[in-house]
Amino acid sequence: MKVLKIIGIIILILLALFLGLIIFGPSSGHLERQITINATPGMVYSEVSNLKTFNKWSPWFQVDPDTEYVWEGPSSGVGSKMIWYSENSDLGNGYMEITEVRNEEFVLMDMGFDQNSNRDFTDEGEEKPTASFILEGSGESTKVTWAFDISGVSGMEKMMVVGLDMFLGPSYEEGLENLKARIEGAPTFSVKMAVQDVNPFTFAGKEVSSANNMTDISNNMGAAYSDIMEAIVSNNLQMTEGYPMAIATDYSEESISMICGIPVAEGSTIDSGDVTIMQSPDGRAIRALHFGDYSLLEETHDQINLYAEYFGYELTGNPWEIYVTDPSVEPDTSKWITEVYYPTN
Repeated sequence: MKVLKIIGIIILILLALFLGLIIFGPSSGHLERQITINATPGMVYSEVSNLKTFNKWSPWFQVDPDTEYVWEGPSSGVGSKMIWYSENSDLGNGYMEITEVRNEEFVLMDMGFDQNSNRDFTDEGEEKPTASFILEGSGESTKVTWAFDISGVSGMEKMMVVGLDMFLGPSYEEGLENLKARIEGAPTFSVKMAVQDVNPFTFAGKEVSSANNMTDISNNMGAAYSDIMEAIVSNNLQMTEGYPMAIATDYSEESISMICGIPVAEGSTIDSGDVTIMQSPDGRAIRALHFGDYSLLEETHDQINLYAEYFGYELTGNPWEIYVTDPSVEPDTSKWITEVYYPTN
């Protein structure tokens, strides 16, 4: 009887503690882990702001290989969203959506979890937990803080807040180690690249085709620009700030087709045969800066394709080049600057 009495007292104490936790326990919680990565803040930011590559270092990706993933919005930045559906109770259904960024410094994500497995994340009355990345650069290294915050917790869910460090801490540590290994093992990019929004501009353009060798390409492009300039002058068009450009429309080992263009004022009209008024591409694009002779541009295009593959960007249209330097003014080819763009989602 004495033993039963002791057991009963212990049960009452545990029940009191449990009820006290539900009533008086914390309604919010914060967890963070840190790691230093031997890479610039820009490199780290490109990774953590891109949900398309999250599963390449996620500590949860291997938990259920059958998980269904859906991505919405842009590949990276505000509005990028990853949704997952899993029958594994450790994952369930949920989503992450980037809601705020500060370039090379900060990324904030809202998170939602579907406890009822009905794929519904629309409860507007529920406070959403958030995950964030804080990047602090020092030379060629970056201190990364990965944090999780939750508030508005009530009832039995307060047990999760109390045990947040135990439940989530090891996964965050594993994820940061994976992130470090991925970034420090990344390909070496020889040119500076970034994803940015591109505004369209009006240009007078002409379609040309050429054999795929530098001599023929140079000759055909030169003739095209000469025809375009003649059309601009004869039609009294106003040229605008900008540089000659070329959009590749078809490419093979043997030949290349492109549209050569020179920027002109919006609303321009023209009546010059095969020279017409066009609009440049707009939207998101990977932009690379190429320094040097045009004969070396192929390496920059290869670098962009490698960059897109590594970061999970889908290339969605024809690339184009903008020739910032006029070779007739600057004879030193090492000083030539060319902007190369590849449209992406």
